[in-house]
Amino acid sequence: MATTLIGTPVNRIDGRKKVTGTAQYAAEFPLDGTCQAVLVGSAIAGGQIRHLDAGAAEQAPGVLLVLTHLNTGRFGDMPDDFEHGGTTAEKRQPLADARILHTGQYVAMVVAETIEQARYAASLLEIDYELGQFAVALDDARDTAFQPAHFMGELLTFERGNVESGLAAADVRIAETYVTPTEHPCALEPHATIASWSGDTLTVYNSTQWVMGDRVVLAAGFKLPPEKVRVICPFIGGMFGSKAATGAHVMLAALASRRLNRPVKIVLSRSQVLTDVGHRTETVQRLEMGARRDGAITAVRHHVTSHTALDDDFTEPATITSRMLYSAENYASRQDVLRLNVIRPAWMRAPGEAPGQFALESALDELAHKLGMDPVELRRRNHAEVNAQTGKPFSSKHLLECYTRGAERFGWSRRNPVPGSLRDGDTFVGSGMATATYPGYIMGASVRVRWEQTASGPRAIVSTAGSDVGTGMYTMLAITVANTLGLPLDRVTVELGSSALPPCAVAGGSNLTASTAPAAQDAAAKIKRQLAASPDAAFLEAEETSQPIFGQNDKFAFQSFGAHFIEVRVQPEIGRIRVSRVVSVFDCGRILSAKTTRSQFMGGIVFGVGAALLEELVYDREHGQPVNADLAGYLVPVHADVPEIDVTWIDEPDFNFNSMGCRGVGEIGITGVAAAIANAVYNATGIRVRDLPITPDKLIQSV
Repeated sequence: MATTLIGTPVNRIDGRKKVTGTAQYAAEFPLDGTCQAVLVGSAIAGGQIRHLDAGAAEQAPGVLLVLTHLNTGRFGDMPDDFEHGGTTAEKRQPLADARILHTGQYVAMVVAETIEQARYAASLLEIDYELGQFAVALDDARDTAFQPAHFMGELLTFERGNVESGLAAADVRIAETYVTPTEHPCALEPHATIASWSGDTLTVYNSTQWVMGDRVVLAAGFKLPPEKVRVICPFIGGMFGSKAATGAHVMLAALASRRLNRPVKIVLSRSQVLTDVGHRTETVQRLEMGARRDGAITAVRHHVTSHTALDDDFTEPATITSRMLYSAENYASRQDVLRLNVIRPAWMRAPGEAPGQFALESALDELAHKLGMDPVELRRRNHAEVNAQTGKPFSSKHLLECYTRGAERFGWSRRNPVPGSLRDGDTFVGSGMATATYPGYIMGASVRVRWEQTASGPRAIVSTAGSDVGTGMYTMLAITVANTLGLPLDRVTVELGSSALPPCAVAGGSNLTASTAPAAQDAAAKIKRQLAASPDAAFLEAEETSQPIFGQNDKFAFQSFGAHFIEVRVQPEIGRIRVSRVVSVFDCGRILSAKTTRSQFMGGIVFGVGAALLEELVYDREHGQPVNADLAGYLVPVHADVPEIDVTWIDEPDFNFNSMGCRGVGEIGITGVAAAIANAVYNATGIRVRDLPITPDKLIQSV
């Protein structure tokens, strides 16, 4: 029987480089003559610059250039949405004028020989502001509300069936409001760029999820043919959505480099990352739900309020799963968006699904409690074989098996449904569960495979412009090609993260494995057929391309599923919450790389723990500034916060989706985790917390 590498837990092929420090990140490329840049942010949240004097800064030691709105000039028209193959972080151009739209907005860039000289010179800038009106809280911006029409082609405000009659026919109803705060991706590696010109050719080393998108934006901004721009990013120290768009710092570094004819490096400070990089919006979600005594849901109404920036539109589509996950004939959705003085929000791991699942799965738990029904059983009784919104059958769905396996591994049958009934000494113990889900996306990729006969034997090189953002793309592609060609894994080299390679979509939407693996397999299979015809060939090359699929096609709805079972321990006197056990089971099609997949699932779950218990970017409503814009104040989980996590998967291929039967795994892990924890806290204490994060004060005040 032939052996296969697919699904085996091989070590990361890039692991040694990372642990030995030889993996080069964006800020680590040694270019001769590199100078250092520092960005200066606005001290006010709204208004304008009345006067700016850069004279002292320009005369400071080592200073080479000071860019402000007075001397930057205008870039070419750049795309600000995904439809054009790239997008800027903000529609407004960098240093465009004297207007101030949010605290921290870049008002100057100082370039000097050393970072210390740049920082000192930046402190010498004299800026006089005229403070205007601003709002950083939803309650202060109600008069700015508007209703966006669509998200990725789906209506955001609509009704199917008759919700009022469905609610009237219900035996049990709930109507509650769930709140998620402003959250930030907080990647370990800050956003960083080195820009360098050679004649009329621009090379940019950038920490980015999308080298091809950066190339499109840079080419447009500097009015260059795309082939005159090269973007390089072999390794990324985390992103979670925050590095998908081309930031102002990238454009300014490239502009400064052109003016100075020297490489320019810029690395954002942590406070700048938290202030000037897109975040997950706050959501206020009103959920009404009705059900018959047998648990059948009769109606759902889901109203979401979120925020965007003053001059930019962004929607956190938190209704995207409530409309389709469970059988509900009567459903209504509404999305209101308010304008705040903040940077434009952006995609953050499972945008829409993560906050939406907190509300939906919390509401399901509340409904189960009112019905006196087991929460797993309630979900089983409303299980949908088709997408409730489109009516299309799911291409592959094993959610019921996820419930069964997860409940067995967790010991769910031993759970006491009475809140506050289980104690371990003075500690309350509770268990909760929730459904996980995320769409199956293919955004398209071209992959080239080269086969060479060398003195030491055959080897293969697989190349695509896609970025390994830490998910394991290097390893997955090596496994795919080695498995197809019958080569040992160490005879396959993977090239990623350069716009000079075959084009590839953004590393987002959990799409890159599903986009690149089938193309890599097809290219390798073509070479294998050529070798069969010409076994003495010394060199062969093939390139294949996958076509986009955005969640559905004419026949099927593509969706991944899972179930979380979580135990918490609560000390009521101090409100301390500890997640003590996690059991999660996922249905994401065929698993190609077991070790990196497990890592992705676990990372998503840890992300969910942070959302449930710790994370919140807090703004001072009076001054418009974030008060915890650093990693001392913006809390994320550390080792002590995370228990052992039991992760398994169904591993059933979805060949309706692609030729390898694989769907992405990067984002589904976070979905449902916060709700499962909130449900477990309720089971432990009888206290229902509907506004995240679940901090000790919310439990102590309720005791």
